[in-house]
Amino acid sequence: MVKITHRVRYPPFDPSNLTPRKLPVVENQFEIDGPVIPPFRLGNENTWLVERVIDGDYEVDTEYHGETPQIIEKQRTGWYLLPHPIHAKARNFINYVVVILLFCLFYLFTTPIQSSIGLPTFGTGKIRLGLLDYPILAVIVVPLMITPIVLRVAANLGDLRRQKAFLANAPPNPNVTIMKTRSGDNLKGKIEFPKLLDEWTALKLYCRVGILPPARHKVFQALGKDPNGQPPPGLTTPLPHHWEKGLDDGTGMGEDAPMQRHDVPGGVFLRPMRIMSSSKSVSIDLGGGEFEIETPDGDWPGTLYGDLVRVHWELIASIERKKGGDLLWVEPLTIEHNKEATITDKIFISDGRTENDTR
Repeated sequence: MVKITHRVRYPPFDPSNLTPRKLPVVENQFEIDGPVIPPFRLGNENTWLVERVIDGDYEVDTEYHGETPQIIEKQRTGWYLLPHPIHAKARNFINYVVVILLFCLFYLFTTPIQSSIGLPTFGTGKIRLGLLDYPILAVIVVPLMITPIVLRVAANLGDLRRQKAFLANAPPNPNVTIMKTRSGDNLKGKIEFPKLLDEWTALKLYCRVGILPPARHKVFQALGKDPNGQPPPGLTTPLPHHWEKGLDDGTGMGEDAPMQRHDVPGGVFLRPMRIMSSSKSVSIDLGGGEFEIETPDGDWPGTLYGDLVRVHWELIASIERKKGGDLLWVEPLTIEHNKEATITDKIFISDGRTENDTR
């Protein structure tokens, strides 16, 4: 029997506001009788961490991948759209508006002091709109505060319109053939599209690997927490109808993707993995053909699906269109493991928002 320990400190949604080393490491121990996949470590004890530890001598198994979780079928397989670029621009604009608002409040607060020492002030007068008087600065700041909301609403309406148009005329699935591949090797295969649409202009392929969120109920179980009680640090209280048991950690809660149709399982926007690395893209003929893609940056284990540790590989075909943004076809990959231990100290972390996934 070989003793195996999985240790995970997975970045929650929008992890930039949290200090990794202050959050608990979730551990799960089990034993296996027979060959096992080699150990690996992504990150370190002071950052976000995904680790597989093997205690004792073991025989290597490079082809074990585990049972595919439902998150792959529901959220990472098939056709996907890219959100409207206004979403990301409006969110960044909000940061500047907040700074302007705080500056104006501070300026109004210190206006009496400025007047007492003889400094000239401006914008502190009043302007009449209708039957009420308003500070002049409010007339400037309030429209700035409302603008990002209006932009997001407009972008959401545009996304819903694009989703409706796409679902009414979805192209047939491509035929994808992938050669047997081990982690660290170039990905080789062939892709063919049975039908090309007139609006398609170019085709690029790339692959990426990352860590999917651990199952929320397993995190609570490993930490000895009551699923209906206070969540551990880094996790939020799940909202009704926004989280399904075993699907993810439940921390996105509707913010990870823009407004989308709920009659499509998993939605039509591809959520980025919060720990992820992408390869360079390669251009091929629009109708498809054979391809060879370099492996993503860093050392990664092969495909592995478990309750806490989920190493996922995928091929993405990005189709440029004349209008409506790029169209993505996502094909899950089964990649074999290396025979040796895999260690990557530096890992790329994303906030989990679809609108920020530029690839």
